[in-house]
Amino acid sequence: MFKKSKMSRSGKLVSQLFSVRNNYGKKFPAQKLFLLKAIDKEKLTSKKDIQVYHSVLLFLIAYPDNRSVYTQATFCLQQLHLYIQSHTSLQDRLYNSGITNTKLCAAYSFEMVKWMRTNYKKNIRISSFEAGEAQIQFILSVVMPKVESEIMQDGNAEWRSWLKRSMKKGEDLLDQLIAVFDETDIRPEVKDELWSAIGINIEIDFASPDSLPNSLFIPYYHRSLIKKKNKPELKSIHPPKVHLQKDEAAQIIACSRMILVKHLREIDPITFTSAGLISYYHLPRGYSIVLMGMVPERRHPIDSYMGYTVFKNGLPIAYAASWVFFDSARIGLNLFPAFRGGESKYIFEQVLKIHRSVYRLKRFSTDPYQIGKDNSDGIHSGAFWIYYSAGFRPIEEEQRKISAIEAKKIRSIKGYRTPASVLKKLAESRLELILDKKAVRFDVTDLSRAYAGILKDQYNNKRKPAEELALKKLASILKIKNYQEANIQYVLKNWSLLLLNDEKALRSNDGLKKILKKLFDVKANGSEEEYIYGLQRSVALKKMMEKVLNWFEETKNTTDNLE
Repeated sequence: MFKKSKMSRSGKLVSQLFSVRNNYGKKFPAQKLFLLKAIDKEKLTSKKDIQVYHSVLLFLIAYPDNRSVYTQATFCLQQLHLYIQSHTSLQDRLYNSGITNTKLCAAYSFEMVKWMRTNYKKNIRISSFEAGEAQIQFILSVVMPKVESEIMQDGNAEWRSWLKRSMKKGEDLLDQLIAVFDETDIRPEVKDELWSAIGINIEIDFASPDSLPNSLFIPYYHRSLIKKKNKPELKSIHPPKVHLQKDEAAQIIACSRMILVKHLREIDPITFTSAGLISYYHLPRGYSIVLMGMVPERRHPIDSYMGYTVFKNGLPIAYAASWVFFDSARIGLNLFPAFRGGESKYIFEQVLKIHRSVYRLKRFSTDPYQIGKDNSDGIHSGAFWIYYSAGFRPIEEEQRKISAIEAKKIRSIKGYRTPASVLKKLAESRLELILDKKAVRFDVTDLSRAYAGILKDQYNNKRKPAEELALKKLASILKIKNYQEANIQYVLKNWSLLLLNDEKALRSNDGLKKILKKLFDVKANGSEEEYIYGLQRSVALKKMMEKVLNWFEETKNTTDNLE
C-alpha cells in the first residue's frame, strides 16, 4: 500500500496506525495512543497520507479501545481540520476529498441544492454549467410561466440578464434558478430531469464535520470487534423509538445528507424526507439508526421506498434504502470506506433486525447491483459475502451451486479469497433471505414486467389512452372523488392496469374496494408505515397480485411457445 523508500516519518507512523486500527487487546490501546501523539500533522504533506490519516481517525472514533483513544482521536481530528483550514495549498490538493475545510464540486438534485442553499448559504455557489447557453435558455422557457418565458423566445432576451433583473439584495444567479424551479407547477420527477439537464455543478465549502449531537449517542468502547458468526440471529428486536426534538431531527437529516454529498452520492429517501417522517433508534454497541420515509409527492406509488443511515458513536458510517412491499423488502447496505475493517456483518444484521421489527417483514431480497453487477466497488469489497453471511442465498440455481462451493473453500482453505471473476458470476442472480415460508415471494420489479405484459396484450401498447381509461374506471369503482388531485392520481394511475386485469373480481369484492380506497389515501397523504401495515393485512390484494403474476407467466409461456 505504501512505498517505504519515499515515505516520511509521519507517513510511516500513519501506515502503522492504519495497520493496528482494528486490532484489540492489552497492548493495542497504548500503541494507538503513542502513534496518535507521535504523528506530526504538519509534516504530513502527501495527499494520500492525509486522507489515510483522516480515515483512520474516523475509524478510531467509531471503534475506540477506551475513553483515552476516543478522546485523543477526536482531538487529532479537530487539529487536522484546523491545520487544513490554515493551509490553502493543502485545501487545493484535497479538492473533492470531502474532508472538512476543503471544497468539492459536483452536480446534485434540485431539492438537495435548494436545501443546501437554505442551510449553508455562504458555503455553496455555482461553479459551471454542463449544458450550453441555448439549451439552458430552452429549458428555462419550459419551466417558467408561459407569459414570462415569451421574452426568451426568438432571442428577445438572454436568460442570465433576464434572471438578474429580478434579483433581490444579497441574491445571485443560483438563488434565481432555485426560485424559478421552485415556483413551477411541473411534476417533481419532471422538474428533477430538467434541472439535471442543465447540469449545474455546485462548489461547496465543508465548514463543519458530520456528527450527531452528544445528546443522541453514548460512546461505546471496544475490547474486540465482532467479525464472524456461524449463524445469523435475525430475531426481531424492539428498541424504543427515541423521542426527537425538532432540531435533533433536523440535525440527523442534515448529517445523513451531508455525508452523502461529501461522498458524491445521493438517494431519494434521504433527499426527500422531512423531520416528521423519520424514526431514530438506539442499538447495541454504540450503534444507532434512523429510518426515513419520503414526503407524499415523492413516494413510489406501489411499494414504499424507505431510506436509512447507521451511526456509530455519533458518526454516520453506512446508509442505503429498502423497497418494502407487503411483508417483503429489497434492501442494500453501503458502508463508507473509512469504516471498512470494522463490524460490517454485525451492522447488516442489526439493519435487518430493525427493518424486520419496524416494518414487520418476513423476507428480504437484494438486487444484483448491490453485490457487484455493473458495480466494481461491490466486487472489490466482496459485498456478496456480507449478504451470504447474513443468510441470503442466490435465487438462481447456478449461483446457488457456485456459492456453496466457494463457501466450502473459504472454510477449508486458510486465507482463500473468491476471485473477482467468480464474484461477477455470483452477481448475476438476485439474493433472498426467507424468514417465513409464507412470506410474499415477489416484489414491484416482478409487477413491472406484468404491467408491461398487460399493456401489450390488452391495450396494444397504447399507454396513454390505456392509463387514462383505467384510472377513471378504477376511481369510479372505488368511489374516489378526488382522483384528479396530483398525489392520488399518481397512485391510481400506477395501480389501475394491475387491479383491472381481473375487473370482475375487483367489482364483486366490497371489502377489497374499501381497503384499496383507504390504502390509496394513506399512500397519497398519510404515513408510509400505515400503508405498509395495510398491505400486510389485505390477504385479498396479495392474492390478486399473485393472480396477475400467474397470468403474466402463462401468457409469456404461451407467446414463447408460439415463437
